[in-house]
Parts: sequence; structure tokens; C-alpha cells
Amino acid sequence: MSNAETDIHNRILVALSREFHPRGIFWRQNAGRVRSDRGAWISLGPTGISDIVGVLDGRSVFVEVKTATGKQRKAQKNFQAAVERAGGLYLVARSPDEAISALADATRR
Repeated sequence: MSNAETDIHNRILVALSREFHPRGIFWRQNAGRVRSDRGAWISLGPTGISDIVGVLDGRSVFVEVKTATGKQRKAQKNFQAAVERAGGLYLVARSPDEAISALADATRR
């Protein structure tokens, strides 16, 4: 993740945690694979998983963080479709205000 995207990510994570506490909990979701101390590869999540994951009012929440010009990869779009089919909330956010607004709107429905 680029420095600009990392900064946006951190600001969104803090903003969501403040705005929706105590109704929700949000965390950074690492992706990819790591090698265990025994040498086995461990997947950190499904392909395309969002940068921020959480639960708000009992619903799963997935937030993909992008810069102003960033675009979702195909794997991220596929993950979004799977989340939405399963009834979860998925959003792409480029700022804390955008994330809060989108999530507030989605939970009012």
C-alpha cells in the first residue's frame, strides 16, 4: 500500500472507530500469505479482501480504501460481489468523511 493510501487508511480506521463506538468494531485486515515457524504457508484472508473489516450492529462491514484516483482490482470487485450476495456491507472509501457517510447511509436502510 502506498504512503498516501496508508495515511487515508489510518484516518478512516480511527474515524469509523470513533463514530460508531460502541455499536461497531473495526480493524486492519492484512492480506496475502505468510510462512509459519514450521514452514507452512498461511493465507491471511480470501483474495481481494478489504483493507478494513468490522462488525456494525451485527452486520459484517468491509471497507476498501483507495486514493482519489485509485481503482478496485478485479479480485476486489469479485470479493465485493460475494460480500453483497451474503448480506454484508461493502464500500470503497477515499476519505474518513466518505466512509462514515456511506456506512451511516447503508445502516439506515
